[in-house]
Amino acid sequence: MGEVGRGRRRVWRYSPHLAMIVLAGMLMSVAVFSGVLGVFNATRAEASNVALGNRYLVLTAPVGQLRASVADFQALTGPAFSGAALGPAVLTGGAADSTTTDQLYLSLKHLLATTGETSLAPHLAAQVATYDAARAELAAFLTAGPQTPRKAQLAAGEIAADNNLDAALANLQATIATHIATTNNQAQAAARDARDDLLWCLALGFPFGIIITALFVGKALRVERRAAQRDAAQAQISRRSEFEGRLQQALEMARSESPAFEMVAQALGEAAPAMRSELLLADSSRAHFRQVLTTPAVADSPGCGVMSPDDCPAASSGQTKVFPLSTALGACPYLRDRACSALCVPVSIAGNSAGVIHVTAVDGTPPSDSVRRDVEVVARRASERFAMLRAIEVSQTQANTDSLTGLFTRRSLESQIRELHDSGVEYTVAYGDLDHFKQLNDVFGHSAGDRALRTFSQVLRDALRPTDLACRHGGEEFVIVLPACPVIEAVAIVERVRERLAERLTSGRHPAFTVSFGIASSTRHTDFEGVVNQADEALLQAKAAGRDQIVIAGDPQPRPIKDHDHELTMLLEKHPLVRPGSDGPPRQQ
Repeated sequence: MGEVGRGRRRVWRYSPHLAMIVLAGMLMSVAVFSGVLGVFNATRAEASNVALGNRYLVLTAPVGQLRASVADFQALTGPAFSGAALGPAVLTGGAADSTTTDQLYLSLKHLLATTGETSLAPHLAAQVATYDAARAELAAFLTAGPQTPRKAQLAAGEIAADNNLDAALANLQATIATHIATTNNQAQAAARDARDDLLWCLALGFPFGIIITALFVGKALRVERRAAQRDAAQAQISRRSEFEGRLQQALEMARSESPAFEMVAQALGEAAPAMRSELLLADSSRAHFRQVLTTPAVADSPGCGVMSPDDCPAASSGQTKVFPLSTALGACPYLRDRACSALCVPVSIAGNSAGVIHVTAVDGTPPSDSVRRDVEVVARRASERFAMLRAIEVSQTQANTDSLTGLFTRRSLESQIRELHDSGVEYTVAYGDLDHFKQLNDVFGHSAGDRALRTFSQVLRDALRPTDLACRHGGEEFVIVLPACPVIEAVAIVERVRERLAERLTSGRHPAFTVSFGIASSTRHTDFEGVVNQADEALLQAKAAGRDQIVIAGDPQPRPIKDHDHELTMLLEKHPLVRPGSDGPPRQQ
């Protein structure tokens, strides 16, 4: 039994098939162990990627939007910090930006709580509360009125709160970026470990573990590919965010539309290199396009022939359009004669479609998605800046003009007169007053009086020269300043105003009224107020002489000037005036 047992043990120990079975079992064990380790590492990589997407990437956009909203509020209210009065449009915009900031913070707070990352910004709630309190106290600062130490203190407090909040948000962005980079590195490391383990399984467990190894290698490669794709997407987002930041900073330095156009042209050259770009904006009537800029990357390349926003597919729909082939069915009709592909991005100003950016390329090879996104960034930032500039322009215009007549206010006229004095230009002042205006109000009502004032103001804009200045001096009194105009020619111009008024009232839609004028020259007095007083005295003489006439100050024998005087008639015939509908320079608004 002992020998038989020893023989059986030798057979077990040295039988080739038994050795192969043992070897196969060892290889299978290694394969199974390697496969289990590969599954663990692949699962870890996938979990890291899920954490990257669900915990950190979702926080990037809200933080950037919140910073941009706070910056927009500061840019909108910035002029008030130097004591400038803000108009209703700016106040409304500031209120809208404040609401947007609050909504964005609530959204960010919810995301931080949902993802369990409230520790990323432990002091953010307190800083936002401080900023909200400072912004609320700023309401008194934004109202019209002189600058006071209290208002300056409120402004300083709001600016400090804004800086602290912006610093906190910037720190939060940096923290999120660090977590994204760390998580991404962990995912890549786990993916590499999973790939290595599965390769060992493939080498040692062949042919037993080949199928399982192939499955896990494929999964590891997919994890790594997704990580690489996310890296590329994050790099694109970072590059585009950096480009958008530079563009916004450049546009903020543009104080009018002309330099803003230059900034947009430079940005389009960077967003769509080696391609022809152009910006078309609608005129004030929103009926016609005009080309305001172009980047002629291709010599002699024709621009888009669309004439109206309603005819442009992108502008009329408010959506970006890509036309890969000019001859394709459904291509823009304005591309058929140009033999090119095109990207058309609409430009909106204050919520209204106001223009379009065209980017053209070789027919059949349209601009890429990356170019499209960059051009959309340019269009969005340009829209915001154009809206801001136009709102500021409207606010300044409203501050300098009378709300009823649209003419200069007394203060804005005095500012213009200072420029005349500085340049040494002589001028003539015509002081006008509507005759029997109180009686017109008493008989026909104040609405009729307002219509009379607006009608007379329109007559002034139609009859005066482009360089003349018209001002509502108060009530029914008007002051007209005619630079570089002798008194006798000023009489001709004022008489033309009276004629145009009489013609306008022949329609019978308004109660009839007349106007009297006193005229004085700056050569008779050293300051503007003295010239106005002399013209006012001449006006009183015209009133005393029966109204509806013109009197010149300083005439030794004051006499009303009637439109049948031969000398005046000759001047009226030869005096060059800009008439309604002519192609002359734009009239004062």
